[in-house]
Formats: sequence, structure tokens, C-alpha cells
Amino acid sequence: LAAALTAVMIAPATLPAQVQTLKAYHVADVAQLKEKFVGLANAFPEDKYDWRPMEGTRSVRDVLVLLAAEGNVFPENWGLPRADGAVQGYEAESARLDRLAKTKAQLIAELERSFDHLRRSLAGMSDSARAADGKTWGLDMKVDAGITMALSDMHEHLGQLIAYARINKIVPPWSR
Repeated sequence: LAAALTAVMIAPATLPAQVQTLKAYHVADVAQLKEKFVGLANAFPEDKYDWRPMEGTRSVRDVLVLLAAEGNVFPENWGLPRADGAVQGYEAESARLDRLAKTKAQLIAELERSFDHLRRSLAGMSDSARAADGKTWGLDMKVDAGITMALSDMHEHLGQLIAYARINKIVPPWSR
């Protein structure tokens, strides 16, 4: 019994039928990130969107705009087009979204559109494009490494929004 219990405790929650590719992992990760960010965006009341833990930090709204901008323009780092309507460069795209998405509903719609664009972009990439040399945030690296780095950044911001939610006594939807 102890050996069986130990095996269950250290085994992954679900074992895939075969080893997943990095591409499949990235695409699935973006889908999960979208679900969690949109869930948190919906969980926050609109009057909390301007809340920030202290001066000099991003507000809830700022974090959501940042994520939407990243999803719209990250693919350009990997030789893919930015989202329809998006402008070149993270700063310019953030400013565009900040002007465009004035309400909670508008910002959530932009966030969903952004994650859909990022997921479609990654799903459509060839293995050779993912293995090519590229740049992410001005750093030379393989495209796959840049994608991993960008998604890690998004996870960091997910942790940030989870902390914001908890401070405001908002339970993330997946924790209910």
C-alpha cells in the first residue's frame, strides 16, 4: 500500500498517451492562460480595475492591458504577424489598447482576442520556424526559447493578478 501511495503521489496528475511536443505544450499553455486571465478579469468588479497595491505599481487594468498588448505583438518577435488592428511595438500597442478598451467588457474582449491570436499564431508555426534563430526582448535566442520566455512572463503576471485578487478578497474562479 505504501509503495502504491508513493507512486501516485509522485506521478503526474495525468499521463499523456505519448510525449507532448514543445509546440503542443505552448499552444495548450496559452489556452490555459487565456482561461485564467479572463476568469480573473471577470471576477474583479469594474470599480477595482484601477486598484493597485501601492503607488508606482500596475493596476489591475494595467496588467490586463499589458497582457492583451503582449498577445497582440509577441508573435512579431518570431516572424509572425501581429494581431489585426494592433500597432507595431509593445509600448504603442499598450497605448492603443488603453485608449480603445475603456470598460471592463471592452478590455475582456480585447484580452480574449489577443490570446486567440497568440494561440493561433503558435499553433500555425512550423517546426523549422520554431527552431530558427530569433530575438525576444532584444536578446538573441532560438524562437522556441523566446516563446518559452514570453509565456513565463505571462505566468509571472498571472501570479501578480492572483495576488491582487487575494488582497481584494476575490477568489480565483478555478479555486472555488
